[in-house]
Amino acid sequence: MASNSHTFSTLTFYSILGVALLLCAVAVGSILRAWEMLTLVSPASPSFVSVHQTAASKPLSGPIAINFSRNSSPSRTIKNQLSANSISMASAATVETATAPKWAQKTVTIPAQRRGCHLITSKILKEIGQDLSEFKCGLAHFFLHHTSASLTINENYDSDVRADTETFLNRVVPEGMSAPWKHTLEGPDDMPAHIKSSMFGCSLTIPITNGKLNMGTWQGIWLCEHRDAATPRKVVITLNGI
Repeated sequence: MASNSHTFSTLTFYSILGVALLLCAVAVGSILRAWEMLTLVSPASPSFVSVHQTAASKPLSGPIAINFSRNSSPSRTIKNQLSANSISMASAATVETATAPKWAQKTVTIPAQRRGCHLITSKILKEIGQDLSEFKCGLAHFFLHHTSASLTINENYDSDVRADTETFLNRVVPEGMSAPWKHTLEGPDDMPAHIKSSMFGCSLTIPITNGKLNMGTWQGIWLCEHRDAATPRKVVITLNGI
């Protein structure tokens, strides 16, 4: 009976000792992990946490990826990264402002011209030159407000080209008693003027390059007047570009 009691006491002692050792091991492990974490984030430590964004030009508003590197502190790295992002945002805003599309519009009135084709490039540039100079690249659109005149681009040097064009139009679109037109309320040139207007059209689009209309050496803007009793003509000019 005494032998059994002694054996039970021995087993109990070793069981308690084993549990105590296990608890000590767990405690030591927890202390070591805590010390490791404190050492990791300490400014004096050779390691630091660096913050990186997938796109340097975007602010740090989304999920942050954390990488481990060396030779700096977390606060300095995050501060530098925020400064870099601020500079990138400011630069992007400056570029966007500089390249934002611009618009300008003006209505130019061309004094009444005799019937025929007239070179009006210089008149147009006199009216829009200042606005045009503010565009590096873009388009200039010209729209005529009338149905008995037209706009076209053609020879800007020899006036015979304009005279020959008028001769061609008059032969292609006849006038007078023998003409088949019904619409003659304003005279024999009424319907022919409408047809000629549709042949050449009432609008033009010209590219803008470095503040100038980018036309060929021999190209000019024509206003073709198709009525005998002409009136002032209005042209709406719209500039768009950067």
